[in-house]
Amino acid sequence: MWRLWIAGLVWAQMTSPGRAFVRMTQAPFVHGVASGDPLQDRVVLWTRVTPPQNWTQPISVRWEVAEDRNFSRIIASGNTTTDASRDYTVKVDATGLVAGRWYYYRFQALDAYSPVGRTRTLPDGNPSRLRLAILSCSDYQAGFFNAYENLCLRNDIDLILHLGDYIYEYGPQNNRPRQSEPPREIVTLSDYRIRYSHYRLDSSLQWVHQNFPFITIWDDHELANNAWREGAENHSPSEGSFAGRRAAMLRAYHEWMPFRMQDPSDSLRIWRQFRWGNLAEIFMLDTRHYARDSQLSRLPLNANDPRLNDPNRTLLGTAQREWLLQGLKTSPATWKLIGQQVMIAPLRFTPFGTTLILNPDQWDGYAYERRRIMDTILSNNIQNIAFFTGDIHTSWGNDLPFGSGSYDPNTGAGSVAVEFVTPSITALNPDFLSGLGGSVQSQNRHVKYLNLSDHGYVLIDVTPNRVQGDWYFVQTVSQPQPGERAGESWYVQQGERFLRRASAPTSAPPNYNPPVIPRGFTASLSQGHPVYLLGVYPNPVQNEVILQIYTRAATSLSVKLYTLAGSLITSEQFSAEELGTHYYFVSTEKVPVGLFLLVLEDGRGWRQTYKLVKE
Repeated sequence: MWRLWIAGLVWAQMTSPGRAFVRMTQAPFVHGVASGDPLQDRVVLWTRVTPPQNWTQPISVRWEVAEDRNFSRIIASGNTTTDASRDYTVKVDATGLVAGRWYYYRFQALDAYSPVGRTRTLPDGNPSRLRLAILSCSDYQAGFFNAYENLCLRNDIDLILHLGDYIYEYGPQNNRPRQSEPPREIVTLSDYRIRYSHYRLDSSLQWVHQNFPFITIWDDHELANNAWREGAENHSPSEGSFAGRRAAMLRAYHEWMPFRMQDPSDSLRIWRQFRWGNLAEIFMLDTRHYARDSQLSRLPLNANDPRLNDPNRTLLGTAQREWLLQGLKTSPATWKLIGQQVMIAPLRFTPFGTTLILNPDQWDGYAYERRRIMDTILSNNIQNIAFFTGDIHTSWGNDLPFGSGSYDPNTGAGSVAVEFVTPSITALNPDFLSGLGGSVQSQNRHVKYLNLSDHGYVLIDVTPNRVQGDWYFVQTVSQPQPGERAGESWYVQQGERFLRRASAPTSAPPNYNPPVIPRGFTASLSQGHPVYLLGVYPNPVQNEVILQIYTRAATSLSVKLYTLAGSLITSEQFSAEELGTHYYFVSTEKVPVGLFLLVLEDGRGWRQTYKLVKE
């Protein structure tokens, strides 16, 4: 029995002009390479090996780090293995590196080399500059990832901070430029793995991962919308237990993201810190899954609601909050940079004399804990703090008006720190801000910059004297078309706690970075196999299995299941109406436990056989 998900209830074959495609010249490394969580002497390296026909054993993988793109000066290497238990992903911590250096890396498996990646370590001492991009909210269905490509074209940043919503969990949505796979809301481990696989076939996402190390945190859509510690807005009992869904998300995230687990006994802990010499310390928070109490309301909430001042309600949890505050108190770095998910600046309106909170999902809904953090900053005279925020899909430059006296928007007096909020890569602008326009700033005078419509990123330039945020916006997300324009630029000076308008964006010195690794070539449709099996989910299989198949042209296929002795169990036909990825279900109820064969044929002499295991 073959079927595809569509709209949750209707079962049919589905095609889409926005399908992902596979670069067969990269096989078996068709998902590219990535690096992340750099330290002074190490960096996490990532890839995935797509297994060949009849492969049921672990795959041996070699990795290498070199000082040059030709790998004539290899300075670190090693061997590892991968298998179906980790979805054939590979993640190694390459150690023994020198601080403050750019490196090149690659993998080797199944007699083939991966694409070459470029990465770097963090510096020691007194670096004069840090340039990083802050990104958030990359919804595949909402458009093309042109902002990722723009970052490679400019090539003047050191790190990328992705502040969450790297993937979205939603099922098919109408009138979108392209569609996510699998075409339903993702719930199971197989679902989450396929969604990451689908995203990582995007050419712009592969290219930016290939050229820059990422430091990532998750937000809600890596799991489910408006998630908190024990639930989410769009999780229902019919989808199984929330704990089970979260466990599936965590496992897939750790498999597919270039992220270093902080505590092997606690896969939920993602909060961690990074030191850019004495110039900056970066604290990455989890305001979503680790300890967050349930949101009070998802409708406008009275700002005088007594629950907002409940000392027992938390966004961070005691352990994470104390880790952050202790880190801020003791950090020797000039700048303390805090990467987190939801906006910390207040967003309030006062219609008809009643002050309302528009979005209790952000820090406004956890006012007591926010006040506690701000009071600690002030009482310890901790200076030079900038928050980096995602989640809200729009651009904001904020003072944080939580000083001991009243806030003066003309001078910045009464601000404790500043906040740079990045727009989405593609995700749609939030409904609750629709139509508010200039009233946001007129009623929230601490909001110094606001753009509610454009998509892109913020480039952060850090020097000993100041931190400046330059907003950049893509020309479109409806087509795969690079290009960008500058928005406004705002900065905070060393020793001050409020934003000032900059006259122009920052620029890096000439030859700031080594040249980017060129984008990989796309295989001609006349080359390679006509069909490529990217994944089998779950693996080992149970009574039903999903095949993630790539076809390099429209084709008809037969799929046959055999016992190892060669006896036919079932045979089915299906057609792929265009090139791209396709997702098919097959029932394996009649397959006995143990090894069996899956055979793909196109009716023109091409045939592939895969050996699978049923539990």
